[in-house]
Order: sequence, then C-alpha cells, then structure tokens
Amino acid sequence: MQEEQHLIRDRAYGVWHRSRSISRFIGHRKAQSLTMADLDSVLFVEYGYSGKLPLALVEVAQDIGQEKPTGVIRELAKMANLPAFVALYTPAPRANPASRAWHDIDQFRVKRVWPRPEPDWRTLSPAEWANALLQIRDWQLRRFTSTPAANDETY
Repeated sequence: MQEEQHLIRDRAYGVWHRSRSISRFIGHRKAQSLTMADLDSVLFVEYGYSGKLPLALVEVAQDIGQEKPTGVIRELAKMANLPAFVALYTPAPRANPASRAWHDIDQFRVKRVWPRPEPDWRTLSPAEWANALLQIRDWQLRRFTSTPAANDETY
C-alpha cells in the first residue's frame, strides 16, 4: 500500500464544488443542482438531490504531474453502471473567495475512465469543468428517469 503523501488532506476541491464557489461559473440555480458526497476526500459521487440517485464517480487529487491509477474507480463504475472520471486540479495562488482558508483552483486535467476510457487528459478551466459536471448530471438524470417505450430494444 502506498504511504500517505500529505499529512493534511487538501480540501480545495470540496470547497470549490460547493454552491457558493461553483456558482461563479454556472450561476446560483445551477450550482444548487450540483450535489456531491465526499467519500474519502478523494472519491466524490455526483448525485441527484431529490432522490439521492448516484450519477457519476469522480476521483480527485491535486495535480503534481502524476498519471493517476484508476483500477478501483473503474471497477466501481462498472459494477454501479455509472460514468467515472479522474479530475486533477492545480491550486491557484489565491484563496477561494467562498472559503478563504483554502486555495481556489486554476485548472483541471480530466479524463473519463469508464465507459469508453479516454487515452489522453483534457485541460479544462474551472468554468469548463463546472459545466461538464452539469452535462454529466443532466445526461444521467435523463438516462435514469426516462421511461422506455414498449417497442424499445430493452424489451
């Protein structure tokens, strides 16, 4: 097992994702719709607020130029039939205006690991990642709430 690299877990992503912070990029109403549960300060679950429906898994870490292993999150995603992503963030030199105790975030390196794993990282701004989270949420909610017709292939 790999040793812990930092004595204190960086909370920058958890603070960035809260509605007071993320609303800077997507507005207050949409920010209120993005809900997540921090499973261990590294793995986050995006979920639908009203029914607590899990929508996506996101493993998050500070970007130190690493290639992040994704075996466990990929297997969890397969078992749960949920999309999974890795998001590595670069802390900003300034504080997050919503919570000055933590750094804001300058950029993300993001990769989908399940389904259709992406071979390369995408570099996204905080606004682009916030909007991507909204798209993932909306796609998944449509997937889980749409009722198939009787003549769909699933029958």
